Amino acid sequence: MNDDKGGSERPAAVDAALLDTLSAHGSTAFAFYDRQLRCRRVSGALARMHRRAAADLLGKRPGEVSPDARGRRIEAVLSRVLADGEPHIEPHATGPDGAADAQDPADSGDPARPEPVDGHERAYEAQWLPVPDPADRDGPAIGVLLVVRDVTEQRRCEDLLRAGQWRTAGLQAMTARIAGTLSVPEVEDAIGELGVGIAAVCSEAYLLDETTPVYPWPNVPAQRTVGRRRGMPAHWPADLVAAVTDGVARYTCADGPGASRAILPLVGSGAPLGVLRYTFDDGRAFGADDRVFLEAFAGQCALAVERSRLYEREHRTAVALQRSLLPDRLPAVPGVEFGFRYLPGAPDFEVGGDWYDVFQLPDGRVAIVVGDVIGKGLTAAAGMGRVRSALRALAFTDPEPAAVLTGLDRLFTATEDDESLTTLVYAVIDPNTGLLDLADAGHLPVVVVSADGKSRLVEIGEESTPLGVAEHRTQHTVRLDPGDILIGFSDGLVETRGRGIDEGLDDLVDMARGANEGLEPLLTAILDGLIGDRGRDDDVTILGVRITGGD
Repeated sequence: MNDDKGGSERPAAVDAALLDTLSAHGSTAFAFYDRQLRCRRVSGALARMHRRAAADLLGKRPGEVSPDARGRRIEAVLSRVLADGEPHIEPHATGPDGAADAQDPADSGDPARPEPVDGHERAYEAQWLPVPDPADRDGPAIGVLLVVRDVTEQRRCEDLLRAGQWRTAGLQAMTARIAGTLSVPEVEDAIGELGVGIAAVCSEAYLLDETTPVYPWPNVPAQRTVGRRRGMPAHWPADLVAAVTDGVARYTCADGPGASRAILPLVGSGAPLGVLRYTFDDGRAFGADDRVFLEAFAGQCALAVERSRLYEREHRTAVALQRSLLPDRLPAVPGVEFGFRYLPGAPDFEVGGDWYDVFQLPDGRVAIVVGDVIGKGLTAAAGMGRVRSALRALAFTDPEPAAVLTGLDRLFTATEDDESLTTLVYAVIDPNTGLLDLADAGHLPVVVVSADGKSRLVEIGEESTPLGVAEHRTQHTVRLDPGDILIGFSDGLVETRGRGIDEGLDDLVDMARGANEGLEPLLTAILDGLIGDRGRDDDVTILGVRITGGD
């Protein structure tokens, strides 16, 4: 009977007991303020957070507890929530004493500015919640419940995640940057860019000389290191020599300017290439993630250095091969004058497959060739050598242009792959008559400049195809009078990044028009006018022929 009589009062008593327990012993930090902004209940967790006794807060307004700007800010937030009836959430960080005072009053609702723990800044989130009247839930709030949550660990995890994402994005960006490098100086520029990105005060790259034997690794069998051992450069500091010797990164972390360094060996295919050194003046410590990032970047740099050196060696070999195949002087033939200009592509671009040739035939005529093997590097240079040799062999069998191109088509189809496109213009000139027989295999037209300075394009075979693309080869005959000049050229002369072929051809015809002062002055004027000192991506080849009339 007694249990039944007190049943209606028991829920309220239980609720009160639960609230008392939560306030005294729970870990939730909260406080309740009435409409007069007085604290009516506060949890022990909130009081402990602010190093105060709960009795110091109960029954008092924030301004009475903290009679300064801090108390006024808290009361302003409470008044705003009571007036609006809307929750208010404020994520903010609290640091050592005085750090929060610089915040804008409109952006801060810190109830009592919790003290830092263990000297470290703590991060908190404050929720100000309007408490409705149980008797009139649609009416004004009867007070405000403040709940404070320590979010320090959450923020720390978020910061670590952002840092990890930054490192990943940074490594991807630098890898993409390095992937486009074709020379060691470009790799060194990328190394400096990374140093700027990670706030290094000094970025250095030390590379071993590739012309000397490689330094052996400790785990390479002795018989493989005979004749390969050498000392490090004498001017290298000892820590760099040690990193190259054992291939292990080294980190020094200390206070003071320039005291923190990251020394990262560059490891190639079985042998070191050099070492990177980044210096910092902020006394930073290199965490595990920092070391993984830096060593991954050093690995990408090593690959780029090795690739660049391979490219440079191939480039030198291709240039040497091409120059060995191109004639450095042209034959002296009575009645006709020859001239040429050849400019290789810029040093940071691969050598192309341009070539020119002039040789006298048994019947007294002279064969003239200007061609281009599509492609770059050793492949193009070697392909040019094969086509040049085959053309000479065919010309001495039957020098007629149509016959030579037909023979080249058959040979090209049998020996070359489909991607090795080759274009050329081949001509045979009779110095005695000035008659010039020409045939074209997908190449650009030639330019004829008459003795009186008029110039025109001569299409040798409209819409002709490159070698290996079957078609019936035809030839065209042009008569050159004494003083007339014929000019053959490669696309590097008329096509650039900012100028298309059609526009370049028009410019070439205009440049060739005017007073005909001779072959050499004309070639020089054309080259200066169309190329000058502007950068070029491709090889430039010009071959000129002038009828001298027996001079």
